[in-house]
Amino acid sequence: MAILGFHIVVSLVALTIMSKLGSRLSIVELYIVKGLFRFIAPSNDEIRALMPPSKENPRVRRKKREEENSDGFNVPKSLPLRLKVGRVIEEELRNLPLYSSVHWLSLFVPLCILVYAFSEVFVYLFSSNTDTNTSILWLIIGVSFVLQVLARLTSWLVVNEDERSVLLVFAAIFFLLSVIFATQADYFFDIRLLAGYDRFCSNIATLMTETGVSEYSLTHSKDPILLYVSMSVLFSFIAAMLVFPNFRYANMYTKAQAKASRLAKLGLHITFLLPLLTLLSFTSPVKKQLVFGSRKLLTESQLDILRVYLVLATFLCRATFRTLHFQAHLNLSASKLNALQRETGYIRNVALQATIFRYYSYFCAVILQYFSPVLLTLFFALLLKTTGDLSWLGASTGSSPLPPTTGTFRSIFDPTVCRAVWSFSLVFVTFTNVVLSLIGVMYNSYFLPL
Repeated sequence: MAILGFHIVVSLVALTIMSKLGSRLSIVELYIVKGLFRFIAPSNDEIRALMPPSKENPRVRRKKREEENSDGFNVPKSLPLRLKVGRVIEEELRNLPLYSSVHWLSLFVPLCILVYAFSEVFVYLFSSNTDTNTSILWLIIGVSFVLQVLARLTSWLVVNEDERSVLLVFAAIFFLLSVIFATQADYFFDIRLLAGYDRFCSNIATLMTETGVSEYSLTHSKDPILLYVSMSVLFSFIAAMLVFPNFRYANMYTKAQAKASRLAKLGLHITFLLPLLTLLSFTSPVKKQLVFGSRKLLTESQLDILRVYLVLATFLCRATFRTLHFQAHLNLSASKLNALQRETGYIRNVALQATIFRYYSYFCAVILQYFSPVLLTLFFALLLKTTGDLSWLGASTGSSPLPPTTGTFRSIFDPTVCRAVWSFSLVFVTFTNVVLSLIGVMYNSYFLPL
């Protein structure tokens, strides 16, 4: 450990655990699907048993059944079907689309959080230690992993023309919003993006001078137009990938309230409103009231770490109330059947079975859509805490030095630059999640009642 350093040793142990337990230990079975049940589509024989008896002779009936087995048959929509209930089993999920992403995400996230927790405890106890803090790399890999999952989800959905049109519309809208957000963020939010950009240019100029480069034109240009355009393009793509995950979460949140107890409803509402509270904590009026108001309830350092705690609380609430949300999605099979039975006419048996099975076949995508947005904000918040030189106790920045990564890299991306980058990322993604979730709730509540 003296040669490699504590952080590298912890990372190597975590990688060993991931490689050894990846095929033996299933977090999906132990945590995600525990306590969930699904509705099983009826077989053809079960459907026929409930249909009115036919008066045809046995030979005609036998020939007709052979044709029905190959081509399907019509079923009255009002047929009094009663769906069977079965537990959600991890082995069945392996045959569903996107299971590999669910498996590796469920394995990586706990190990990433454990590595980060051990590193933070070590840095707190041995603040003078200068080992390379590899937990920052774990968090950056986590951000890349979540973005890859979102990109895979999006590519899986854009096959449908209607969904592709929705994504393009929201991408265009959020590109405009991200341009406005980037140029006006410092006026409404405590992000200090321009201060971080100025420090970034200054750090590069200093580095070029130290390395013997006397003229470096890019470092003297203070116009942040390239920064605004590049960040607007990047975050418009991220916002487009967050559209359907937030719509799905809004649908689960709306449906979960129907059968939840009062205490569970309170938890659901808190989970839904915490991102909005996080967003408000970054606004300039709230900071002015809490930090510079007449009572001065918090110091600036305490407010900075309070924002990180709010993101952690959001993630913990999402993880705690996952069963209610997932079960609300699986219950859509029974709700869809009940709505179908109130209609008149006929439906093909294959279409009826597909309607019931569809919600379960989409379950792996639902898991990813539920966790991906909040995981993205969690990783951004932890990166803001560590690279932005924040203290878990709300102490001033001088008492908690930033663990170094590499000399040249750290000289460019100092705490001021990192705070600006990760604060902007966290605020914009939180803003996107809040706006899309509210749109989804209004759509499911008033325009698309099941």
